[in-house]
Amino acid sequence: MNLTMSDGVKLNLETRGDPKNRLVLLLHGFPQSSHAWARELDRLANEGFYAVAPDLRGYGKSEKPSSVSAYKGDRLALDIKEIVTGLGRERALVASHDWGAVIAWLVAARHPEVVERLVIMNGPHPDRIKKLLKTNGDQRKRSWYIFFFQLPFFPELFMRRKKTMNMVLRGARPDTFSDAEISYYRDAARAPGAARAMINYYRASARYGSPKLPTVKAPTLVLWGEQDVALSPKLLDDLDQYVDNLKIEMLPNASHWVMEDSPDEAHAAIASFFAS
Repeated sequence: MNLTMSDGVKLNLETRGDPKNRLVLLLHGFPQSSHAWARELDRLANEGFYAVAPDLRGYGKSEKPSSVSAYKGDRLALDIKEIVTGLGRERALVASHDWGAVIAWLVAARHPEVVERLVIMNGPHPDRIKKLLKTNGDQRKRSWYIFFFQLPFFPELFMRRKKTMNMVLRGARPDTFSDAEISYYRDAARAPGAARAMINYYRASARYGSPKLPTVKAPTLVLWGEQDVALSPKLLDDLDQYVDNLKIEMLPNASHWVMEDSPDEAHAAIASFFAS
């Protein structure tokens, strides 16, 4: 199904389950799409939830505005609020990964009325990563791609290269992503406007930033793959300064790609937390 946001951008939503059940929103990250949640959509629907995974703006079947300003953090957060209200709901349970998790942090802080419970998987709190990028050389090295993505033209060419997805999805276990899945995401990045859109998330974050966020009030579960090569576990230090009700579970055998590396463990944690 499609929903039109207040700025006119149409977003595609993949849905499973009875719309009368409790709403779960599943927010994907870079460079994926709602496709990343295909299995989890079915599993949550089978457990009695109404599971919805949007293609975030710029991804999948959603529209891909070309301007950097269309990907400001406040706009991305507003998209999620408008999805909740557009589905006729007041609140949603939200599970998220990577950029989807960054957006989830923003929604929970800026629009707390629409977030009932929050699951974060290997996605940094915006205020915490800003601080760490200034003070921690290791995280700056891990985040080299953020600086590369500020260049014009070249990042788009990079994302369209045949071997790029193999590199982007590096760090997962060797058997995590099949050749077919890597090809799926590579082909999606070659769609008109797609590469520019996904890189514009990083450009907008660097150009516009955001003021310090209010404290997150929703009960929050952080699932963190310890083998992440892009995000330092130091991002979890002092995280309780930003969240009132926080629980952290470390997944020692998972990389950045938590749902792919540890799908059963992650699903059990998500379903249990949301059923509470």
